[in-house]
Order: sequence, then structure tokens, then C-alpha cells
Amino acid sequence: MNVAYLKAKPWQESGDCGFESHGPSEEFHCRAFVHGYADVPYHWHREMEILFVLRGRFRLVVDGQACEMGEDDLIVINADVPHNSTSTSRDALVCGVHLDVTHFERMGLTGFASREYLCRTFLHSRSFLTKVAPIKALMARLILDQVNRPEEMLARQTIANLIACYLYRWIPYQTAEAGNGLLRPDSRNRILRIMDTLGGQDDAQHLSEIAEAEGLTLSHLSRLFKRHLGIGYRDYSQNLRLDNCAGELRATDDTISTIMERNGFGNPAVFYNKFRARFGCSPAEFRRGRRPLRPQSLLTDEDTTEALMRLTGHAAGVGKAAELAVGLSGPAKRQVVINGPHNPGRA
Repeated sequence: MNVAYLKAKPWQESGDCGFESHGPSEEFHCRAFVHGYADVPYHWHREMEILFVLRGRFRLVVDGQACEMGEDDLIVINADVPHNSTSTSRDALVCGVHLDVTHFERMGLTGFASREYLCRTFLHSRSFLTKVAPIKALMARLILDQVNRPEEMLARQTIANLIACYLYRWIPYQTAEAGNGLLRPDSRNRILRIMDTLGGQDDAQHLSEIAEAEGLTLSHLSRLFKRHLGIGYRDYSQNLRLDNCAGELRATDDTISTIMERNGFGNPAVFYNKFRARFGCSPAEFRRGRRPLRPQSLLTDEDTTEALMRLTGHAAGVGKAAELAVGLSGPAKRQVVINGPHNPGRA
């Protein structure tokens, strides 16, 4: 099973919010992953991303729109669209696939890279779940590796091609020109500048200085931050400071009270409650245990067993999914011709 992990970086480092890039490689053009409870930062990439919730609840903010996803929900996040996960339920299991859209267009899916696929099951009728079932089956097979099988890499490449073909053939879309437009690069850069500038400080005057530097009013900056990160400035800043505390608990021998005060928490009761809400344990338990430095995607043995069971069930539909992706069906039959060197119709 391919599992996406957050980087185990030293606590004091920053720059990419600790999230490992797990996009497609040049050789494969597709990457599958599974993760549990996760806090994924604001980012975007040139690959399309398909997310499928196996268990629990998962909250995304996609191009400024909040998406509340539950078990069996699936979403297509089109290429180059900013998104992040601000929270998930503790029992969440999520699987996903990245597809290099330019590769599949070069392979023959004309216009594939310029389409904006309209696939968010939580916004569609229940009948739409039938339409996305083949995607779930193909994703499941892509994630479930048959280790030590020499043909497995070719099989996975074939499955990736089938996912692209199925999307191209069956999932509704609009052209990029017809859409509302993606977040402009200058807006993205502004968001990233703000995130870098905050530096975990929870100071209203500091935020005012950022707004002035960006040429924005404080209220406009607050709305912009909330819209594109799905979380308010104070909550975001507080989470950064809690992450700093968690890192220092592991990397130093300083007392909990010293670490707490150094990171701007003056009330011990508030600090302990906020820390437990974010990491699921007290600071002392966190220091004694082997919890990750931040909520992340490491799976427990129980999670892995559950994911395997659910994915195996979905993978049983691979045959039907492949037939729909490349079979002769519907109106296309009228366009079928014999393709071969001895076609008698070409005598």
C-alpha cells in the first residue's frame, strides 16, 4: 500500500508547512496515497487530484470554497487549483490519486488538461454515486500493490490510463474559459507571503502591519485569509504556535511552562485544552510518547487493516470499470470501424 506521509522535518524548519510533495514522477505520471487524520497546508500543483473518503469526515477548502466530505464521498480537484485540509475527524481514512493531466493529453486525450471536471459527490444526487463507483474501483486497485510481481508496474500504469479514460469519457466538465477562473498567481503569492510573515505570532498589531504592507484593510485581509485557508487568522496562528510547542517538547528539555510561555500562551488551562484538542493528548503525554510533531497521515496498524478491507471491496469492481472506460458502449458503436492491415473495406 502506498501511504503519503508528512515530512519528519526538524521542528524549527519551515517553508513548505511540512507537507511532502507526492506528485507523479516523470516515469509514472500517477501517484496514489492513503492517509488518516491530517492537517494539510494550503498548496496547489499541476496535477489533478482525486480524493475518496473511506471512513470518517474530511474538510477541504478548494479555491476558497469549503467542502464537507463524509464516508464514500469523492471529489476531483482540478490541476492548479489551490486547496487545503483544515480538519478531519480522528477516525478519517482518505485515499487519493494524482494524475499528470498534460501527460494524458499527450497520450491522446485531446483537451484533457484544459477541462475542469465537475465531480463532487456531496453536491450531486445519489444517482451520481453510481457514476463515480468505477473511479473508486480503479483507485482502489492502484493503491493495492501486488508486491514482488514483475508485471505490477505495468498493471498500475494501465489502471492509471483507465482512470484518465473514464474521467474523459463519463464525468461532466466545463472548459477553463467557461469557468469562474482560478485564483490568480498574484493572489496565491499574496496568501503565501502572509503565511510566511505571520510566523506563528498572534498579535493584532502584527496583522495590521501585514495588511498595510499588502495595501489592504485589516477586514479585507481577514476575509481573504479565511476564504482561501478556510480558517481564521487567530486559529491559524494558534495552530502554528502549538506546533512549535510540540516540536520543542521533543527537541528540548525545557519545562512545559517555559515552552508554553515562550510561545505566547499565558494561561496554562487554555494551553492544555488547546494542545489536547490539536494533538489528542496532554503536553506531558506527548513528550513521553512517540506522537508525530503535528497531526499527520501516519496510519496505525488498525487503520491499515481497515483501509485494506475497504479498498479490496471497491477493487472488486475493476472489471466493470475497465469495460466502461474503454469498452464499446452507447452511441460510440455507430462510429466503430475495423482497424487492421487487412481491412477488406479498404480494398
